[in-house]
Amino acid sequence: MSMFYQFLFYLHVSAGVMAILVFWVPVLTRKGGLNHQRFGRYYRRLMYTVAGAAIIMSLLLLTIPTQVKPELLNADNLRTTLLNVRAFALFLLLLGYITFISVLHGQLALSAQQDRRVFRQARFLFLVAGLNVLSLLVLYVGWTLSQPLMLVFGGLGLFDSINTWRYIYKSQVSARAWLCEHLSGYIGSGIAAYTAFITFGARHLLTLPGYWQLLFWVLPGVIGSVFIFQLSRKYDPQRAPATRKVTRKAQ
Repeated sequence: MSMFYQFLFYLHVSAGVMAILVFWVPVLTRKGGLNHQRFGRYYRRLMYTVAGAAIIMSLLLLTIPTQVKPELLNADNLRTTLLNVRAFALFLLLLGYITFISVLHGQLALSAQQDRRVFRQARFLFLVAGLNVLSLLVLYVGWTLSQPLMLVFGGLGLFDSINTWRYIYKSQVSARAWLCEHLSGYIGSGIAAYTAFITFGARHLLTLPGYWQLLFWVLPGVIGSVFIFQLSRKYDPQRAPATRKVTRKAQ
């Protein structure tokens, strides 16, 4: 089992490195162009691999931590060590899940465009409900263990899930809202990839004390959110006032 975990880890890292490089091609090329579509497809597959590997690794750490990491048995206080490992695994599970949902949401928005019925299928609703539950669980554990990162990202997951519910069932949406959902979904997953790269890679090249380390987790999200906001204004400047009545029967 330990070897399988290591395989998933290297798969996760390799796909993640390729994804953060491929990410910029669809972002910077003409929307709808050949390179945008082709590299967007490559990016989507890579990010599904990244998220899938992260989710499986997290579940393994939650359920059988000493089998995938036998060195944990040498800890002085095994109970406390396993508690911390499982809390971190829960946190990583949320990150992987958010990444998966972001890519899926962005792809469904592109495929369905103004027809939101695809979002109301039971499978997708179940996935969004899962994000609700997982985010609340991370918030609870983060509060219990006084872990600010779990509180921040648990809140982020809850915020994303609420926004998704609103988009699915809102009676009025702008004609190009689907494009903003597509862009925000894919860019949101890119934010997750760069956050992981910076925090687990480049972070180790620096030694910053205390809450300065939190900056490495939060900064990519702040920059990405500003980028998403600017793109939303560019591609759908009248999103708020220029809404279109969409009856649920027509949808």
